Amino acid sequence: MNRTKSIKRQAIVLPLLLIAMLLIGSCGEAKLKLNKPPHAYEGTRLTTHVNDLDMAHTGKGTSSQIIRHPGHTLSYNNNWRLPNWVAYELTREETDGNVERTDWFDEDPQVHGTRVRHSDYTNSGFDRGHMAPAGDMKWDKQAMIASFYMSNICPQVHALNAGIWNTLENKVRTWAKRDSAIIIVSGPIVPQQHMTIGRNNVAVPTHFYKIIASPYNNSPRGIAFIMPNEDCELPLYKYAVTIDSVESRTGIDFLYNLPDSLENYIEQNYDLKAWQL
Repeated sequence: MNRTKSIKRQAIVLPLLLIAMLLIGSCGEAKLKLNKPPHAYEGTRLTTHVNDLDMAHTGKGTSSQIIRHPGHTLSYNNNWRLPNWVAYELTREETDGNVERTDWFDEDPQVHGTRVRHSDYTNSGFDRGHMAPAGDMKWDKQAMIASFYMSNICPQVHALNAGIWNTLENKVRTWAKRDSAIIIVSGPIVPQQHMTIGRNNVAVPTHFYKIIASPYNNSPRGIAFIMPNEDCELPLYKYAVTIDSVESRTGIDFLYNLPDSLENYIEQNYDLKAWQL
């Protein structure tokens, strides 16, 4: 059945203010920044549209075009021809979708400026690596199609794309089932001096990051991973870092719409046992 995320979502958000007070003992001012105000309360749960939440904020001086698609939101960097970040929420229900992969990589019609093409990656030696994976978009046909826009794609070494990066994507789905809903933000790390591929000079990242946050859980938690763009042979937990570490590396402010104390707690701490690593 075709459905949009804004209609489908039955929010699983516990009062962020209360959680922060329980965990930290005091709470900063709530900073929910929405395109629309919260439209419904269901007991203690807040219902919002996921795409109304900007889950990351690109630093000043960085090329950034915010693009919203069914299933994910991204910040597009026209200098790199890559996303700065791709963010989405994944719920337990959405992990059970049955929409088939399209495997049709296409230009993003919303991109201003240079639009990367499928052919930019041909014979480059790199995979077309998803930041928001198609496997997380099986709940909706349009979300699946949007996941194959080239704005959601980065050059990845095949051994990474098919290896530990894929392992992490599968873990994310396991965590979404366990916690009912999680926030995921992924993206590339591109140094000032970098190689490019294709006629449109697509930047090749040296590393990739993925942050996962579970702020709606009774025990809010967060974790992040940074992996080199190569065959990564270490166990997954060896690449785990704090979300703060990714912010320092990228200059991106993640989860800035959460109350300060909750945001700080999630970003400064990670517990490998809590994430079953």
